[in-house]
Amino acid sequence: MLEVGKMAEYQNILVGIDGSKQSLLAFKKAVAIAQRNGARLHLLSVVNGEPYPSAITTFGISDKGLYDKVVDKMKHLLADLTTQAQAAGAQDVKTSVVVGNAKVILTDTYPKDEDIDLILVGATGLNTIGRMIVGSTSAYIVRQAPCDVVVVKTDEDNQPVTFKQATYPEI
Repeated sequence: MLEVGKMAEYQNILVGIDGSKQSLLAFKKAVAIAQRNGARLHLLSVVNGEPYPSAITTFGISDKGLYDKVVDKMKHLLADLTTQAQAAGAQDVKTSVVVGNAKVILTDTYPKDEDIDLILVGATGLNTIGRMIVGSTSAYIVRQAPCDVVVVKTDEDNQPVTFKQATYPEI
C-alpha cells in the first residue's frame, strides 16, 4: 500500500523541445523535477518531416540534406540547454534531435526505447498551422503516451503565461 504523501520517483524524464517559448518553460520545470528526483533528463527535438524526404527528389535520389540546417540549429540549442541544466543541478542529461513525426516519436518510439516515465511538453509550440490541421501535439501526447504527462501552461512561478507574456527569462 502506498503511503499518503509518498510518491514514486521519476527516473527518466523527457522534455520535448521545439524552440518555442512554451517548450523552454517546460524545459525549466523538467530540470527542477529531474534534479529533485536524481533522474536522467532527456531533451528531445523532433524536426517534423520524413527522415528521407520523398517529395523532393531528383532522378529518384532524395535530398537527404533538406533538414540539415534545422537539425544543426536544434543540436546547438540542446547543447546550450544541457549546459544550463547541468549548472542548475541536473547532471545526467541526454540529448537527441531526430527527423520524423513528432507525435509518434514523443509518445511511442522514444519513451519505449528509453524507458521514459514522465514527459513534459509546452501547451503550445511553433507549428500553429499544423495544430489547426491535424491537432495539437500536446493533446495527442496526453492521450497516447505510455507514462505520466505534464503539459506546461505556467512560468517557473506557476503564473499563467499568455502569448504576450511568453518571453523566456534567462535560466
